[in-house]
Amino acid sequence: MNFAASEQQPTLEQLDTWCEQALSSPTAELREEAERRLRYYFPTFSETPAEISGSHGFSSGQERVLSVFPSIKGPADAANLMTWFLHQSSKVFSITYVVRRLKTLVLNHLSVLSNDQKTELRNSLFSAIREKFADMPAFLIEDTSRALALVVMFTWFDIPDSKDIIDTILELGKPSDKHEILALQMMRAFVEEFNHELPSKYIARQRRVVVTFRDKQLRSMFEHALSAMREAISALSTAASHSDNTDITAKRIILSNTLLLQRDCLAFDFIGLAPDDASDDAVAIQIPSSWKDIIQVDNFLDPYFEGYKHSDPPASSQFIEVLVVIASIRRSFYMEAVRTEFVKRMSAGIVEILVGAIGLEDVENYHHLCRLLARFRCIHTLVEIEEYPVYRELLVATASFTMTGLSLWEWSANSIAPLLTFWSKVASSYDSRDSGNAEIAGDVIADTLPRIIREYLRAMIQTTLRFITGESMADNPLENSDALLENLALVANIARSSYEICAPVLIEILREMAGKYQSMLNSGAVNEEAITVIENQLALPVYAVAQCIGARQPYKSLPDDDRLDAEMFATGLELDRLVQQRLQSAIAAPASEALELAFIQLYYNFRASYIGEQGYKVTAVFAKLSSFVGINDSSGVLDLVLQKVLFNFRTWPSQSSVMQKSLQLFHELTTGYVSVRQVAKLDTMKFLLANHSSDQFQFLRSIDEYKQRSLYYGGLARVLFTNETSASQFAEFMQPWSRMTGELLAMPDAQFSQETVRAELIRVLRDLRGFLSAISSKANYLLFFEWMCPTRIQIIHRSVQMATDTRVQVAALKFMAEFVYNRTQRLNFDVSSANGILIFREASKAMWVYGSGVMESGRRGVLIRDIYKERYKGVAVCFNILMRLVSGKYVAIGVMPLYGDEALEQAYRIMLELLKQFPVADVIAYPKLGKATMTMLEVLLSKSNIDLLPLDEVAYEQVMRLCVEAFDHAETAVSSAACSVIDSALTAAIEGMTANKQTQIVELVQRRKDVVSYLLKTMLNIVLFEDRPNDWSFSRPLFCLIVLDRELALQHTSQVVQYQPTERREELVKALKDLLSATEFVLVSNNRDEFTQALTQYRREVTSKNLILMVPTTQTLGAPVDILGSGSDVSGENGQQTTVGQGNDDEEAMAD
Repeated sequence: MNFAASEQQPTLEQLDTWCEQALSSPTAELREEAERRLRYYFPTFSETPAEISGSHGFSSGQERVLSVFPSIKGPADAANLMTWFLHQSSKVFSITYVVRRLKTLVLNHLSVLSNDQKTELRNSLFSAIREKFADMPAFLIEDTSRALALVVMFTWFDIPDSKDIIDTILELGKPSDKHEILALQMMRAFVEEFNHELPSKYIARQRRVVVTFRDKQLRSMFEHALSAMREAISALSTAASHSDNTDITAKRIILSNTLLLQRDCLAFDFIGLAPDDASDDAVAIQIPSSWKDIIQVDNFLDPYFEGYKHSDPPASSQFIEVLVVIASIRRSFYMEAVRTEFVKRMSAGIVEILVGAIGLEDVENYHHLCRLLARFRCIHTLVEIEEYPVYRELLVATASFTMTGLSLWEWSANSIAPLLTFWSKVASSYDSRDSGNAEIAGDVIADTLPRIIREYLRAMIQTTLRFITGESMADNPLENSDALLENLALVANIARSSYEICAPVLIEILREMAGKYQSMLNSGAVNEEAITVIENQLALPVYAVAQCIGARQPYKSLPDDDRLDAEMFATGLELDRLVQQRLQSAIAAPASEALELAFIQLYYNFRASYIGEQGYKVTAVFAKLSSFVGINDSSGVLDLVLQKVLFNFRTWPSQSSVMQKSLQLFHELTTGYVSVRQVAKLDTMKFLLANHSSDQFQFLRSIDEYKQRSLYYGGLARVLFTNETSASQFAEFMQPWSRMTGELLAMPDAQFSQETVRAELIRVLRDLRGFLSAISSKANYLLFFEWMCPTRIQIIHRSVQMATDTRVQVAALKFMAEFVYNRTQRLNFDVSSANGILIFREASKAMWVYGSGVMESGRRGVLIRDIYKERYKGVAVCFNILMRLVSGKYVAIGVMPLYGDEALEQAYRIMLELLKQFPVADVIAYPKLGKATMTMLEVLLSKSNIDLLPLDEVAYEQVMRLCVEAFDHAETAVSSAACSVIDSALTAAIEGMTANKQTQIVELVQRRKDVVSYLLKTMLNIVLFEDRPNDWSFSRPLFCLIVLDRELALQHTSQVVQYQPTERREELVKALKDLLSATEFVLVSNNRDEFTQALTQYRREVTSKNLILMVPTTQTLGAPVDILGSGSDVSGENGQQTTVGQGNDDEEAMAD
């Protein structure tokens, strides 16, 4: 269908059908077709030129424009058509679609409309809601109201009566209960939209509006919600007493909406910080002081508590939700006397609910009450009421409630954390050693804290039993270790406040269960299922002990506390030994992963608290440990930890979480400056260095676990090179690899390519790479280099030649990438050394062999099943090798051609050939390939290297195409690298032209002016139409492009302005004139910097004035403009010639 062939507007039925297809059709083709049709009639003018042109053809002389319905000349016409459709259609899909399009149009182009048009749009949206609300579902009322709110926000300072919209909405609610419900829904939508953070370019404007909105309109809405809530409560009470059910349903809906509106008003982002990353229970609401007369009134809290007591869910839980927000208001909002009364009334209300168990049979009420307790105690220290009876009553009631709640863990698992948070905060201000605490309910706290620990652990242990035996459908607490550790961290804070009474509880539980476990093992008949159950249950007290030890604070911990830690740690050690003995016995029950992870956490936390990087020698903990398990110092603990790690290496499969955590712990042991030196002295570590390739280690048997192998051998390398390592020590450590590589090199080609040999080869290559990655000094690298070259490096070349297995090739190339990497300047050889040249030659040879194989398979048309794994992965590694070779600066590559060394030429030639092979779109499709490509090109085309690169015309065009494609890469750094590549190439060309040097890059730039033209237009479009975070990066090559063809830059910007609405042109021309006349376009550093500053100023100006450019369309071409105002006609002959095509084939343009 040719949409532009007819001026007739489609029927309402057609539009409804397309909207339904666009949003709900199961067929992608139908959805796309419907979307294209709807975009034609409902344009938002928010696309970018790249989105509608669709190709990166350098030779194309024209760019496509967006085809739109002929009667739509701009955003105002589009808005009128959308609002007409909104009024006419009654279909849910249609209203949903058109509201979305309208919001996009308003967000980007509302400023184009005149004030009368903005007012008309606002009134039209309001009337659509008012007229159709009876038939609209709640979510559509919300969506449409949020679109109206966006219009109001963007016209707040432009149209005086926009601020009166809330009064209009309040008037709307007067006729009936249905209208009141509508008004409340609309006000909620307004609050949500004003509180919703817009894209960064609108933030400054939004905050200016929000400041005035919150001071008057938000307050008015909150006051209305309060009043409506009281009226609804009164009406419901009257209706209940007279058994009149006529309006009860409507009143309940009104009550629910008033509570939700109050919650949203109080939770408004009053100060504009939007602390999304902060803990939900620790953020105080910064409500304005001007609201004091609303909140600081007598009996303010009474309606909420009374309403909660006399209402049913969901209203009852909504009352508590509002109380949660009220409890979160900053303490400084209240004067001291008022704050005391507030805390007393809040506490009394909570006590009444807890004592009477009012409404707590509902899980939502229960959960929100737990949140109320946590939030109330987080914001208010309760010191104001410590002398009042209500304080003791609150603690006693909450203690009883907590005990019940812990026993009902399965009923509301998410409520445990708020309860523990409440007691953690109470415990943080309680000192069990202060006898004066008894007068302020200290006895209640001292009695409650150990009970909480006991009941929490028992509840978790019991739940684990019920889960394993299938009696419970609740989640296993051990499966979500992160949530469990967070809760146990709160338990640890509780325990640490009264350690002398809480730690014995933990020890008692752990010893009781350990004794039961030992008795079970010692009994004649072992029940394997029972063993499995109790080992999983034991994980909980072990985790708790680990968290308590990890919560130790040295400046607060007393010697008695350290002795308790020693006793707990010793108990854990004894249990671990018992479990290890069980695993080595004939009992067939599988090992408990949860318990092993708990042991690892115990070792990790003890090391962090008592050893760390401080190297403690004598503390109370070691004296106590000596009496328990015979460990006298930190070295003994580290040796024990290392033995545990090695036991896990031998016992657990490579994919298990235990193996991952064990390797991380091993990595921690070998990373710290002090720790690695302590570990290096241990006999266990010395034995490991001598037997590091043990086949007993599970993860070393697999070839797929490179990260694990890398952590392992990286740690060993750090230990080996802790002190000065002699050649003999190094040779002894490398002996297993020497033997394996010798055997591999001695094999004939036929045997070398066998599957079993390939697996061994991959293991060796990955192990050597992991070991090499941890070498940081030149002396240690030289030891490895002399071991590797010149003999053993041949294994790399033989591996790369193995075209039948890409895994071997990639493993070899990745080793080479690490081998040539000048990490921490470890490859800075002496001036007289030829090592750098030898490394370059070997790497160049490997790249040449691999690249030639890729090219040959491409010529033969070899079937490729996975293009990334079989081609691009190896190509990306080759790019990284070349980048590291050139950027390492340990080889004077410029002199290599002088003495006939072909290594540099071969490396460059094969990489350029590989660049030509893959489609430019794959730079985006495979992000790792794109990143490797751009980082390599950035180095190769840098100022010091560009003259060495043998660029021909095809390679030059491909490089520029790749850069243009990389502009849209997911990583901003890759986009910036692409800009740097273009900048370097054009800078070298301009400097060559200035100096009259006919270099290779100069000839290419002069011959391919179409490339310069396309790059200039593309980068101008990005700068003008898009908001990128790396404008600085784009400004550098854009300056060079303007230097090369300033006339085209003026012409293109003039043509872009021609397609903009008349209302924007004057300000846009001024901004562009300031940008394009900010400096002299001569390639000098100062000029380039001035242009970058001008671009930053341009971005700031268009953002503040909301000058968002519209993509060129078939209906928006205006009169020619002169950007610089010099009187010259920059638009071409007769003001009509333009490189931006007008899309004569409407159907083809429509398809874009």
